[in-house]
Amino acid sequence: MARLIESSLWVDFTRSKSPLALKTLIQPWILDPLACLCEPIAFEVLRHATPQEQKWIKAQFETLPLLPTPDTLWRDATRLGQQCRAAGFNAGSLDLIIAALSIHHNAELITFDADYLAIARVSKLRVHLLSRP
Repeated sequence: MARLIESSLWVDFTRSKSPLALKTLIQPWILDPLACLCEPIAFEVLRHATPQEQKWIKAQFETLPLLPTPDTLWRDATRLGQQCRAAGFNAGSLDLIIAALSIHHNAELITFDADYLAIARVSKLRVHLLSRP
């Protein structure tokens, strides 16, 4: 089983201001042999990184398997968004894309973002929600 490390962990792990206790909590997840990455998460993390941060982050990303983007991603994310809407809430577009990709690959999503729990309630998304210290 793959473990997809969501953007919220990467941002906290790479941010210079993040407390050591937080980075210590995240590190085992990033180093987990089942840890993986996908293009939407790489996009979300790298788009805000400084040139200096980009170099380090890209080197870290290269150590992880990349889950391929399925041809059905946009349709799957749309359907997932419709399921959320029918359940009475709107999920963020990028969250839906990441969730759909995670479902497609049967990967457990590791995150600090509780919004994914709502998506999981209306789908097959498997979420491991971490709490910041």
